[in-house]
Amino acid sequence: MHSYQWIDSADDLTDDIPALVVEISRTDPFIGLPPDPTENDVRELTARLRLGITSGRTHLLTIRAEDGTAVGCVALTQPPTANQRHIAELTTGAVHPEHRGRGLVSRAFAEIARRCEQRGIELLRLDVREGIPAERVWRQFGFTEYGRLPDYGRVGAESYAGIYLAQPVAQLMNRISHQEAHA
Repeated sequence: MHSYQWIDSADDLTDDIPALVVEISRTDPFIGLPPDPTENDVRELTARLRLGITSGRTHLLTIRAEDGTAVGCVALTQPPTANQRHIAELTTGAVHPEHRGRGLVSRAFAEIARRCEQRGIELLRLDVREGIPAERVWRQFGFTEYGRLPDYGRVGAESYAGIYLAQPVAQLMNRISHQEAHA
């Protein structure tokens, strides 16, 4: 059984969350970190998460195995502008390969939808590198494309395209309810 916990205090951000993201980025394409991240890359990721959490705009959902090991995470971040508080962005979404295919993403989306409802968030958006498994997962959960960027990210001299996706929270909630009813 896996546990899901929201981190709303930077003091609760443990080193195993950035370590999980680093581990996954070594084998899975992860824009934001190079395939072989340096200590500085890890510090910047941790600082970015801490800053967002401290600001109150970022809420980090963590998924832990029975033994307490971090096996997944996703950040839900609202923009600082008052006229966009109904929107949130999903970033830093990762599930350890050994824990994929176990329904963790479905449960995470249910947790995300509940948090959005509590915070008055009506629209979720995200971006993802084109063609990676995560793109299929986002689309499978109803996220639809609203834009593309050919030079979205680079690893060394190689450029990768990115896709921008969005979904109303109400639609996500309906999809989750439907899945739970037919599970």
